[in-house]
Amino acid sequence: MGFLVIGLIAFISSPSNSEQDPLETVAPPASVDTYIPAGHVLVPIEIANAESLASLVGDMGGVVDLYLASNDTQKGGLKVGSKLKLLRAPLNPQQYAVLVKDSESPRLLSFSGPFIAVVQNPEARGNSVTPASAPRKAVRIEYQN
Repeated sequence: MGFLVIGLIAFISSPSNSEQDPLETVAPPASVDTYIPAGHVLVPIEIANAESLASLVGDMGGVVDLYLASNDTQKGGLKVGSKLKLLRAPLNPQQYAVLVKDSESPRLLSFSGPFIAVVQNPEARGNSVTPASAPRKAVRIEYQN
């Protein structure tokens, strides 16, 4: 009988392997750089309408057109890019980045932010960054006497 009581006490007091630390079961946050396709880069940008945009796009982001926001030094409304994939940072949802081709990133970085993002249809295909200086037609006026 004594062996039975001692065995029961030893069984109850032994640590259970079925319990796991809850911190160990939580997966670490996903790193966004694992989702970048070959030949593309993520360019972090400052968005002037980030609060409004947060209520419109999902947790991962959406498809947007980018425009320059107006401030003291620049006139706004210039279209910078169209149909760009916008991603929200997993660790700070108020931070955004756009997915562009590696060759187009210098053109996007040539524009100083902040930008205004306009949400587009996610089924839209193809993206592009507007060239830094769009060619303009020269106007020529001739006067005759």
